[in-house]
Amino acid sequence: MVEKITIKLPADLLELTGLSSENLEEKSLLIWVLEIYSQGKITLSKAANLLNMKIDVFLSEFHKRHLRHMGGPESIEEVQEEFDVVKQLKEDK
Repeated sequence: MVEKITIKLPADLLELTGLSSENLEEKSLLIWVLEIYSQGKITLSKAANLLNMKIDVFLSEFHKRHLRHMGGPESIEEVQEEFDVVKQLKEDK
């Protein structure tokens, strides 16, 4: 079960960003997960799963913000999976 929390933000924030409250929730979750992944607190697969994203989509979001990852993969399989995704992203450019 997912426990939800409430965060109070100025109402002007929605107007400034042009986001709805639902979009703001999604955007906030994305930013938060990107941040904790960059700090090495969660794995790549966990980060992507939290956002219901494919790993390559998550990595694309991560890299377009010029973030750096401080942690490392937890297994050989995760290393290979990350390598394959990055390799594919480079080939697609």
